[in-house]
Amino acid sequence: MQAKIDQLLAAFDKVVKEPWSTVLSGQERVWFLVYDPAEQRKVELRLGDFETYTLKAGKQWRSISLKQCFPAWMTQHDYQEEYFANPEYIVDQLEAEFIPFAIQFLRKELRKLDQDQHTLVAIKDVSALFGFARLSEVLKGCEKDFSGRMLIFFPGEFQHNQYRLLDARDGWSYLARPITV
Repeated sequence: MQAKIDQLLAAFDKVVKEPWSTVLSGQERVWFLVYDPAEQRKVELRLGDFETYTLKAGKQWRSISLKQCFPAWMTQHDYQEEYFANPEYIVDQLEAEFIPFAIQFLRKELRKLDQDQHTLVAIKDVSALFGFARLSEVLKGCEKDFSGRMLIFFPGEFQHNQYRLLDARDGWSYLARPITV
């Protein structure tokens, strides 16, 4: 029997080889590679294989990590010491300040890339936003900032057209294409 990560790679390989339509909206050009959060390390160890399949399909591969998004916001914040002392005070700032910051963070990273309609932008470490911002809000704010496809490495679940990050939050419906096993 094939390991889950190998099944996920095979499913990805089929999708990346398909012709890419140029008439889709930004949300429709997003792919969610959905896997069990317990498989996170295995997926990370095989990132190079995803890149290899992308290149073999004649597409470009670029990647962005969201791991530094929250630390970048917090280090520039005037009240960081107070938030570390009393974390409950940060809740109001997350919606008002962090979500727009996260959108700008990703937009800035996307603009740095050499990309065209044949580029797959892989977004890693989306779980770094968990508890601070909804991934759906961040992605909606960036849907015009990439040309080809965006691949979200998504530790969670997809059921009944609903995505749930880390299986913990209420799901949201999104026009993205799921890649699952």
